[in-house]
Amino acid sequence: MSTFLEQPVAIPYEGETLFADVHAGGAEAVLLLPGWGGTRYGPQRILRRAAEALAGRGLTTLRLDFRGRGDATGDPGAATLDGMIADAMRAAAWLRAERGVGRVSLAGLCSGGNVALGAASRLEDVGHVVCWSLLPFMEHKAQVAKQGTPRGALLKGLLRKAFNPDSWRKLLRGEANVRGAVQMVVKDKEGDDAEKRRKTSARDILADLERFSGHLHLLYGSRDPEASGSEAFFTAWANRHHIPVDVRVIPGAPHNYYTAAWTAEVAAQTAAWMAE
Repeated sequence: MSTFLEQPVAIPYEGETLFADVHAGGAEAVLLLPGWGGTRYGPQRILRRAAEALAGRGLTTLRLDFRGRGDATGDPGAATLDGMIADAMRAAAWLRAERGVGRVSLAGLCSGGNVALGAASRLEDVGHVVCWSLLPFMEHKAQVAKQGTPRGALLKGLLRKAFNPDSWRKLLRGEANVRGAVQMVVKDKEGDDAEKRRKTSARDILADLERFSGHLHLLYGSRDPEASGSEAFFTAWANRHHIPVDVRVIPGAPHNYYTAAWTAEVAAQTAAWMAE
């Protein structure tokens, strides 16, 4: 197993500076991408754990801070999905120019998975795209919602709790988080209309991705209320376009894989897929 050492690097791009941590491994590289408001570490340091597992397979890794995130410069309020895709493509070009790598694969958490797909639709010689807790692109969310997820799955779960005697005991003891349950139902996690526009690409990424010749891998937690609808949507799309797709569900894990055990499982599965 290779020694895991990372070097911080600054990558100039369009008058701003991307920031990343790079492990120098072999001629194939993996670009690791955080979620919408995340940094290059991710929750529970999941991106670093994944980089370490990938380095153990002899791969070069780069964990990226998008513009306006983490240590990168830029206006956080100006971040867009297309801008993040451009950042990822710039990081891939840097890896090829400065580290001499050939094939680049991508892995991303939540919105980072959407960024990975967007970059893969434009980059040459992409081997694998691994998406953790991938959600549909903004323009496809209504289609998935018609299938009864994710809001429907969330409501069903809350209804099950409502008829559970233990839930009533907690309510009487003042231990039930009623306010949180209500907020989960009524809150629009995608933000206001302006933020939704920033999360929407100016192009049809899935149409551009139909030419993708690599492998797609989807990883979800079984306790993520949006997992089943999202997985069904992307699996059906990949099958229609004859794109190889693998799916793995981690029992008991939520959207962000918060525990050390779940994080280790995500890292190990990602490294195994990238080594195929």
